[in-house]
Amino acid sequence: MTAPTSFPWHRPCPVCLADSPEELYLNDMATVDDLDLSYRVARCQHCGFHYAADLAQPATYDAYYRDLSKYDLPPTGNFPSPLEHHRASAALEICRPHIPADATVADIGCGRGALLHTFHGAGHRRLFGLDPAPAGAASLGIGTVRRGGIGDAAHQLPLEELDLVCLTGVLEHLPELHGDMFRLTAFLAPRTRVLIEVPALERFVRPQMEPFGEFSLEHLQYFSRQSLTRLMAGLGYAPLAIDILPLRGASDSLFGLFERAEPPPAAYDKEPAADMATYIKTSRRRLDEVLKRLVAAPPQFALYGAGSYSARLLPKLAELGLLARIKCIVDGNPNLQGKKLGEFSVHSPAVLDKDSTLPVLVSSFHAQAAIVRTLLARNPQRPLCLLYPADDER
Repeated sequence: MTAPTSFPWHRPCPVCLADSPEELYLNDMATVDDLDLSYRVARCQHCGFHYAADLAQPATYDAYYRDLSKYDLPPTGNFPSPLEHHRASAALEICRPHIPADATVADIGCGRGALLHTFHGAGHRRLFGLDPAPAGAASLGIGTVRRGGIGDAAHQLPLEELDLVCLTGVLEHLPELHGDMFRLTAFLAPRTRVLIEVPALERFVRPQMEPFGEFSLEHLQYFSRQSLTRLMAGLGYAPLAIDILPLRGASDSLFGLFERAEPPPAAYDKEPAADMATYIKTSRRRLDEVLKRLVAAPPQFALYGAGSYSARLLPKLAELGLLARIKCIVDGNPNLQGKKLGEFSVHSPAVLDKDSTLPVLVSSFHAQAAIVRTLLARNPQRPLCLLYPADDER
């Protein structure tokens, strides 16, 4: 259950390409369907960027997104969700003054298709989507949605025809960030604007926060305004607009809209260390509080949740000698059911119907309230164990 002492892949800083990492944190995660996505968080001593320096090979992440995505499901009646609508509307408003009314738009990493849906609602008809798990967005019937990652964009999308490329919630996930962005921008016309949305490092610490939630199974880069601008400057782009969007129910988003610049922008000062150092210190304290609640949990329980939160908890439970308390792990995502988290198989919540008295420990921060509603609707008498007070959620 412990993270490897050596990792399959070491990489230099994805922003400045220097190889001088200062190790900050070992992100020890349980395997997901036998994929080990543990990594070491580091700070580049040259430019100050924060990133995963030691991690799994890119092919491991390809397999994860292909087979275990939470987005490869058709949108439900609650589509787009309030959060998806808020983010997509903000993206549209940032772009609208800077693109033609009939702009050709591509959304790389389109997920469930909320951004395509929003641009379509604003009158745009030349729309393209690309995602490793495209079923959700493709079911909308909006534009042309194809399967693939950012590395497939050149042969899956008409890049030379685009007025706008959107990369919302993408750059933090890319193992080969610098190479992927270099290859993508090389195919874009000089007029093409690039919209980027990433979690904002400046807002990682907040009153209600999941401990180490920004170090998820998937997040390998941690951007501030300064580091995002520096990355794009190295590719020959300057910001037309850059701002942070406060969000409820998710990390605050850093939005940047970039245009090709001649000559390329100059280099920037070294990014300060304080924001990330405070985040790690605060997360450690909050995780210790969670572990105290886990020690006080019932002698046997079902664990609800098979995502990053549980992947982080299982190694901690192993260290405390508490793994034997878990009778089963359940999750509502069909793509995870039948897979494994660590040594445990992941079951549908229906398995809980076999024992109406088995306590369920809700292993989630952002989704805790929604999971509680689901469980109580199924069995109002079910004993529940919560890791956070109800008013501690976003």
